[in-house]
Amino acid sequence: MAIFNYSFEISQNHLDVNLKNLNPEFISVAYTNHSLSFFKTTLSTAILQKNKTNVRTVIHVPASAFSSAELNKLMITIKQSNLDSMLILSGEKKSQISQFSSSLKLTLFMHKKFPNLNILCACHPEAIISEKSLAQELLLMKKKELAGCSLFISQIFFDSALFKKFVLRCRAFGIKSRIKAGIMPITTFNQVSFIKNTLQLHLPAEFSFATEASQLRTVGINFAINQINGLMLQKITDFHFFATEDYNVVESILKGVS
Repeated sequence: MAIFNYSFEISQNHLDVNLKNLNPEFISVAYTNHSLSFFKTTLSTAILQKNKTNVRTVIHVPASAFSSAELNKLMITIKQSNLDSMLILSGEKKSQISQFSSSLKLTLFMHKKFPNLNILCACHPEAIISEKSLAQELLLMKKKELAGCSLFISQIFFDSALFKKFVLRCRAFGIKSRIKAGIMPITTFNQVSFIKNTLQLHLPAEFSFATEASQLRTVGINFAINQINGLMLQKITDFHFFATEDYNVVESILKGVS
């Protein structure tokens, strides 16, 4: 079997030491809004996850969400902890308290402050639909790479051919950083709602036939397995699983990868 690199995302306040047994490259901890307190949820979960599993742990940091004082507090915590990785996102529209207006600016800042910090950023394969938007996405990715980003995680996609084309365009543009394919195993109706209503994406036809929870779980696991195996045949070997808080779902998918 070809090299198969994979990582997982968990939500804040979800500590799962069992994920260590699946040998992920890293575990990322999703951001929570400030009404729930980033420092008491996302950051504390990441520190506990790292301490209990010794698996590389990545914290999600949206550029638009942090004031200067909060960023200083975050940097102090990083220095005092064993965390060494950060996924820098743009986040929502810049608020009045935000020190930075974009993920690129925060990437530049963090790389300067912490030269040895592993910086990850997001990318958007659906940009391939528009040549203009694709050109903008590639340019932004290259700027982030030059600013210190060493790994990109794609947003969720269902069209594998589109993703492969996107990666090829990135390489042709001179982007050398690793690009992980973002995979969300759709196994619950809450996830179906999230995909349709929040992300406003169209689910593949296979999911329309699942009317019961058990059916959806089976369809979701099989679709993820087929998607990964198909991409592996196209020499895509880096994957990131979103919202993987069900140990058995993850284990089933990994067993199906050939």
